[in-house]
Amino acid sequence: MKNPKPIFKSPYDLKDVSILFLIVAFVLVFTAIIGNNLFGIFQENINFGKI
Repeated sequence: MKNPKPIFKSPYDLKDVSILFLIVAFVLVFTAIIGNNLFGIFQENINFGKI
């Protein structure tokens, strides 16, 4: 491979970086909401030593 082409050019384009940041942020928020709901269901169904 001669001269592999970089994904982004040296001075990063702000639009590309912001799009990637928004995708990562959306995925993290989505997994946090889903994980919180699943843990709530888990907590309601399992008895953690409560009488």
